[in-house]
Amino acid sequence: MSNFCGLDVGTMNLVSAKLNNDEAVDIKKLRNIFLEVDKDAAEIMDLSGISHTVIDDAMFFIAEDAYNFANILGKEASRPMSNGMISTKEIDSVDILAVMVKELIGTSNGGRCCYSIPADPIDNEMNVIYHQNVFGRIINELGFQAEAINEATAIVYTECEESNFSGIGISFGAGMTNVALVYKAIPTTVFSIARGGDWIDLNTANSTGSISNRVTLLKENSFSLNNHRSGKKKDRKIKEALVYYYHDLINYTIKSIVRSLENTAIELPESLPVIISGGTSMVDGFVEMVRQVIEQYEFPFEVSEIRHAGNPLTAVAEGCLIRALKYQN
Repeated sequence: MSNFCGLDVGTMNLVSAKLNNDEAVDIKKLRNIFLEVDKDAAEIMDLSGISHTVIDDAMFFIAEDAYNFANILGKEASRPMSNGMISTKEIDSVDILAVMVKELIGTSNGGRCCYSIPADPIDNEMNVIYHQNVFGRIINELGFQAEAINEATAIVYTECEESNFSGIGISFGAGMTNVALVYKAIPTTVFSIARGGDWIDLNTANSTGSISNRVTLLKENSFSLNNHRSGKKKDRKIKEALVYYYHDLINYTIKSIVRSLENTAIELPESLPVIISGGTSMVDGFVEMVRQVIEQYEFPFEVSEIRHAGNPLTAVAEGCLIRALKYQN
């Protein structure tokens, strides 16, 4: 069983799902971030409890330790991925990602690993070809047979068994927002939007004279879309901006879905559920805001329900695992 795994390749987090010997699902998560540190100074430290790696004689702290040290030192940590794909700005991105993927899924001798990829964005000229093939190569080199599946489709696999694996999955990630309309397990419409949590943080930081790290920290620790008027004056200013950018992202996404459905030649079912997932959707009040926005639009079918995935941070990885398990003998 352990030879089958699902891997959510997210801009903010990398998440794996594997079956253990008791056929329960084991979930592991790493923050997708790294920080280059002075190698001579770092080697004086006790590094036994710190996630780190050395590449070409340079030392990097990775995952949560990189995030924590970046905040302590007042530095901007580096991201191996940007806008949902491998970053072109960081020369060490692929090597760092290979280290973290191995830590999450280990090695195999012919097992199968399904990993998530975004769809090509409708509002940007980026494509997923390089991103998809690099991760396929990393996973293959660990001894797995790699298969890429659409990120939002994986959410429907996890959450929509009762509706015969039919529904609209919306994955609000850090780098992108991914959308998939899936009918009876077959993705019929998939696309992404080149906006996500990072877009919110960057625009909030630019609008309020802050830095993205601080915005992210505040957002994760003390922010609610339903109550953003508490705290210090500077924090209230940031929270107000966050509300505006969250609403704009949601409205932009729903408008894009409606336009896509209007142009489709597919015969749509009478009703479908809408499943919300992804780290950006974790903030308090997010799903309620999605409901309010959806009410302002007319869909070509009945929206039977709008709900959060059972676990928005692991739904993609679990859906990838479901796909991988399809290949059991």
